Amino acid sequence: MSESSGLLTLDVKRSLPSRCLAGMFVAVMFVVLFATPGTTKADGLQYSVVIRVDVKSAGLTSGEVLVRVGNLSTPATAIKASPDIPPNIAIVMDAGPDQTKVLPKEKDLAIVLVNELSGAGTSFTVVRAGASPETQATTLDHSVAIEHIRDIAGDSGEKTNVPIYDAIGSAIRQISLTPGIRVVIFIGEGNDGGSRLRYAELRNFAESNQIAFFAALVADHSLRGTKSILRYGWNLRELSSDTAGIFLENQETLKATQRLSESVRGLRLITFDLPFRQRGQFKISVSAGRGKKLHAQKAIVNR
Repeated sequence: MSESSGLLTLDVKRSLPSRCLAGMFVAVMFVVLFATPGTTKADGLQYSVVIRVDVKSAGLTSGEVLVRVGNLSTPATAIKASPDIPPNIAIVMDAGPDQTKVLPKEKDLAIVLVNELSGAGTSFTVVRAGASPETQATTLDHSVAIEHIRDIAGDSGEKTNVPIYDAIGSAIRQISLTPGIRVVIFIGEGNDGGSRLRYAELRNFAESNQIAFFAALVADHSLRGTKSILRYGWNLRELSSDTAGIFLENQETLKATQRLSESVRGLRLITFDLPFRQRGQFKISVSAGRGKKLHAQKAIVNR
């Protein structure tokens, strides 16, 4: 089974072709890429890519993982999980005037998530998406993060879309200051209006900073129109797919909490080597044998 997608190129002059690996489960998906210069061969680089494994595949080992970049295949050299590499989690909440009725529901979901995901070394950043995005200082104390969430007030005035891309961008900047697994969870209606940061730029920004993006849409109305076509947050659905996250629509709090927390706990950091230093973005696929199911970011960045 395999999945592939297009690639947004930043500064690369050419990109490597992507092929399927027969006999293996290949997935190309969301989650965090964390690439750093390494000490492999003379002109090589060491990379780490975050994958997300399902509960039944939690026992995945590095010996079962193969990474393919274009026409090159390389085995994983290590696989790590929390608490060895605790996640840096940013929660972005839509506080626009159109969310007045459901802001308490957003807060309930965010607070339960913080309680579920808190642990030694896990950091939280709370970002308010409104007329002017507000980013709180990152904290290792989950009770402080919860107070930040409770203090969020909604915008007043005429109902309108808010610059959520700008708020998500602020969250990315904040959590990218620290290495490790980086997660952004958006909670809100999902439609952007007035952001200086365009969606294509946001996607590039998320990819280049190794962000795993999750979205939980919350609204007091239907999110779909005729023929069940999604009318809200479609770009966020694409972003979550491209970065190894998941996308939820108007799910009740306990169910949404369970799916989000299980997905974040399913993140693993895979380390592998590549024997080249060509700059740019390249398609990537990660596969595992013996029926193990995993999801991986769709591109890596070689600066």
